[in-house]
Amino acid sequence: MARPKKETRAAQRRRALWQDRLANAKAAYAAQLSEMDANDALYEGAKDCSTPGGGTAARKASNVRNIVYELVESQVDPTVPMPRVEAVHEGDEPLAKAVEALLRHKAQLLHFSEINDVQERTTPVQGASFWQVEWDARAGFHCTLGDVAVTDRHPRQIIPQPGVYELGEMDYVFVLVSKSKRELARRYGVDVGSLGEEEPGVRGTGAAPSDEMVTQNIAYYRNRRGGIGLFSWAENVTLEDDPDCQARREEVCAECGTIAENGVCPECGSRRTESRARRGGVLTHAVALRDGGAAMPGEFVPDYNPGRYPIVERRNVSRFGALLGTSDASVVRDQQETIKKLGTKIDEKVLKGGSFVTLPDGVRIETTDRELKILRVKNPADKALIDVLNVQPDVSKDRAVLEENYQWAKSTLGITDAFQGKYDSSAISGTAKEFSANQAAGRLQSKREQKNAAYARLYEMMFRYLLAYADQPVPYAERAADGTLCYAHFNRWDFLRRDEAGELYWNDEFIFSVDPSATLSSNRSVLWEQMDAKYQSGAFGPVQDVQSRLLYWTLLERLDYPHAGEVKAAVEREAAQQTVMQGGEMNALPQM
Repeated sequence: MARPKKETRAAQRRRALWQDRLANAKAAYAAQLSEMDANDALYEGAKDCSTPGGGTAARKASNVRNIVYELVESQVDPTVPMPRVEAVHEGDEPLAKAVEALLRHKAQLLHFSEINDVQERTTPVQGASFWQVEWDARAGFHCTLGDVAVTDRHPRQIIPQPGVYELGEMDYVFVLVSKSKRELARRYGVDVGSLGEEEPGVRGTGAAPSDEMVTQNIAYYRNRRGGIGLFSWAENVTLEDDPDCQARREEVCAECGTIAENGVCPECGSRRTESRARRGGVLTHAVALRDGGAAMPGEFVPDYNPGRYPIVERRNVSRFGALLGTSDASVVRDQQETIKKLGTKIDEKVLKGGSFVTLPDGVRIETTDRELKILRVKNPADKALIDVLNVQPDVSKDRAVLEENYQWAKSTLGITDAFQGKYDSSAISGTAKEFSANQAAGRLQSKREQKNAAYARLYEMMFRYLLAYADQPVPYAERAADGTLCYAHFNRWDFLRRDEAGELYWNDEFIFSVDPSATLSSNRSVLWEQMDAKYQSGAFGPVQDVQSRLLYWTLLERLDYPHAGEVKAAVEREAAQQTVMQGGEMNALPQM
């Protein structure tokens, strides 16, 4: 293991600068971090109750009806919006389709469904969630070096610049991640064995410090050229200092600045080299341009730079003057606290109630478990004194208030019984029930729009990273209109252009959005039913026609209908036989 080099005073001052900035940013963000812990506690059904003054009551709840968990889970949408890419310039439509197909392939390859499942809870509970996009040089297929990587980041891990609420407008932003000591030592070649975990909370609420983990602090900032710089450290150990982290790097002579060849300067022969960010390189092979021209060997090609912070935010509901959106847990906190107290009060009343027996003085009741028990009395008057009193407290008002608070919380979030799939007494018909569910869906449409917009920004960032660093053609697969799989490659050199001044540049001018039919296309059972209805109505052609049936089963196969491929093959054989028979009849006509 390499030992850390002795730092210069300038390097120590630079780390101290970023440490002070992080401390100030945490202090300004302390209220939001504390709010996150409270929101997590509500979602997890914590039994602590709050006092009217905002403190924590000494008495805990005995029974928690967790409406925060229920209402959050009612809104979970497991679908991942698929990308839609549109060209800005004429002639770029094939490139837009290729980028769209590639991003769809990456969404499956990177298991976006799992990340989405986590964010479907984090976003409404905390008001937002984040993705971090990076280029992983260790990833990729056998014939490719590196691949884009997307990681889910909790809002607790993102510390913004104080006073700035949009990521693109920040001068700097911090990302706190928990890494194992071995991983940091392997990646950066430094000894971090003696370091501790400063922020175990970035691994989850209430996480305890681990001897195997270290908190890595990453600062992304705007450099003087407008690009993105990076400074990373753990406690008092600097891990990385790159003023232009998204630029490609090259080894140059430390004496004269000439690009080194195999560690030696071709000009002065010095072996002292250093790494610096480069702005471009010279072509070593001819590249055909889409306008019919070509870029020849020896021409200078500028390097493409993503130029944006590698962090994408997904908000729950937009809120002015705040980085995070509005949290569902925070807006129904009063109702949840009241329900916890009422649930405890109802438990206490019911459990303290019961049956009491009155007996004359001196008379005892046998307490065995026999069915017939002996009770000895002296005279009939003593028997008249024996009675049972049932003490059952009235909890109807408590239950009414509890249910009222529950309805208030649902009304606040715009969730109806029909939307949850429950019995809705206000919907007296199927149409009314459908209208009630659609009305709730309409109120929640803003959250879906925020989700779609966030995924669109994520797909655009992924494209920028692929355009910048994918030196080898990236393979991907897509389904054609007939349902068959087609295989192709994404080649970033297809995006090289020449402007009117004769300068080469990279074309990244595309419009990124998401496919609005993604929600419907993920519900295959509904699509199967719609396909049946359209087939029976003749939308695919005459019902008995073999070509109509072939188209019908082709589409069902594309929608993963069970055994659709086998039926399609049988219909194809029938269609082929019909074609042969029709050909024989046509050949017999001239002979007749």
